[in-house]
Amino acid sequence: MPTDRKDPTEQEILIEEKKTKPNGEVYVRKYIKGRFLGKGGFAKCYEFTCTETKQPYAAKLLPKSSLTKSRARQKLLSEIKIHRSLKHKHVVGFQHFFEDHDNVYILLELCTNQTLNEIIRRRKRLHELEVQCYVVQMVSALKYLHAHKVIHRDLKLGNLFVNDKMEIKIGDFGLATKLEFEGDRKRTICGTPNYIAPEILEGKNGHSYEVDIWSLGVIIYTLLIGKPPFETSDVKTTYKKIRLNSYTFPDNIKCSREIKDLISSILHLDPAKRPNLTQILEHEFFHMNAAIPKALPAYTLACPPSESYTTKFKTGKAKEGSKHKLKRDKSKYLKTVPQTDLDPLIMEAVKGDTFVVEYVDYSSKYGVGYILSNGTFGVFYNDSTKIIFDPSSESIEYVNKKSGDKSGRIEKFYSKEYPAHLKKKMTLLQHFTGYLEKNIHAKRHLLKESLDDEEKSIVVKKWLRTKHAIIFRLSNKLVQVIFFDNTEIILHSENRAVTYVNKKGERLFYSIESSIESNNQEMTKRLNYTRQVLTHMLQNKFGASSYPDGMVGEKERDEIEVQ
Repeated sequence: MPTDRKDPTEQEILIEEKKTKPNGEVYVRKYIKGRFLGKGGFAKCYEFTCTETKQPYAAKLLPKSSLTKSRARQKLLSEIKIHRSLKHKHVVGFQHFFEDHDNVYILLELCTNQTLNEIIRRRKRLHELEVQCYVVQMVSALKYLHAHKVIHRDLKLGNLFVNDKMEIKIGDFGLATKLEFEGDRKRTICGTPNYIAPEILEGKNGHSYEVDIWSLGVIIYTLLIGKPPFETSDVKTTYKKIRLNSYTFPDNIKCSREIKDLISSILHLDPAKRPNLTQILEHEFFHMNAAIPKALPAYTLACPPSESYTTKFKTGKAKEGSKHKLKRDKSKYLKTVPQTDLDPLIMEAVKGDTFVVEYVDYSSKYGVGYILSNGTFGVFYNDSTKIIFDPSSESIEYVNKKSGDKSGRIEKFYSKEYPAHLKKKMTLLQHFTGYLEKNIHAKRHLLKESLDDEEKSIVVKKWLRTKHAIIFRLSNKLVQVIFFDNTEIILHSENRAVTYVNKKGERLFYSIESSIESNNQEMTKRLNYTRQVLTHMLQNKFGASSYPDGMVGEKERDEIEVQ
């Protein structure tokens, strides 16, 4: 119970936490109730300092008078149960909770730099480099939450706290929920009007993780423009604009094409068509510069970053140590395991096969770009046309596949003499190659130095994305599965061989037979997954939208996109 105690210099309010030890002895821990931090709903937040350890906390106070109804008590218990189970760098830390006669107290990690809401009030809007930095941290936290089946459901600037290291921390789990099983849908209408997802408002089919994706899109827009996209003076009008997805980018605020495209892709009325968290980070907006800062300087709490600061990240000179990191990354990829049961001649043939070294998925707008180990660039456009670019000769092959035409009509020309009708696709090719060249560093050793004409014509014929991987089928009959945890499976059908790239970047080679019997559980799990996907593709002739359970041991259905 709060009691007033006088210090020789000032009056302090002490909060006492009474704890009973196993032997029945009562132990009292005291906290100094400090400055007011904010409020929301029935709760108020204050800074608490433990008199014993001098450790500061953010304390959430809920009057017991507000918890008389069963629903309110259950809501609080749910918040505590969910929040105390979470531990992540970008989630506000949960310490513990206690109660006295009047209140329930939840002690949380103290974030000394308030929230993004206060920063926007001071700054009006942020630089795109700042948006990149903050969003990368938010996505990291959301990946963790969603992996633990938690939907936050109230993401907004006021719930994004900033600590003394300028790191984002997601807080306030008062509206959070946990899915009981994969495919579970929630139907409670909740959230903050400006950030609420349209499927929550509709309520017909329930909602899931995608509501957090929507709110993230609103947050990105708000950081960039200075106010939420659907904000009006009337809540009903705001809800109407959300249902219609009615928003615009102001003409007086300069925004890059990339960030506009990212926001537009996220703010999609159909939850299934929003990018997932991995796809968001793969978007070209996050690859415009040579690097993204891990944390911003403290002066950006009040002032925009200086031009000299932002230029460092455009040119890649932000840190002296970056070159050393590149060397370490490269050595990681160079590791191989020589033990193999393949015939030496077959081994050489397998090593010489052309495969995808790096890719960028921009299919939400234009298509998928890639660079092959033969050094050629390719783009698989959304209209099923393809382009192959050989930088050594500046030659281009454009494959215009028409309905019923198995091979497609091929146009050949040089990059500086392209046909006028291909201007847009050539511009896109330049964007894709620019991105891929920027991101190929650690894998550059995988590119071959000499090529024959047959190798130069290899192209990605089909591709699809699942929840766990992106899959390419190449014209040299190779199937490559690039998992989002940095492992790979490559099936060399002509040589009946398998290449497995593990998380360390080591490339291991097997015959089909020995790979099936291998004790490498990580590889066999991915092989089984690959088999399931390919079997489903063949049965459905590339026309399916889903296939049976994903990775072995996981009870879920993967949604896939087929191109």
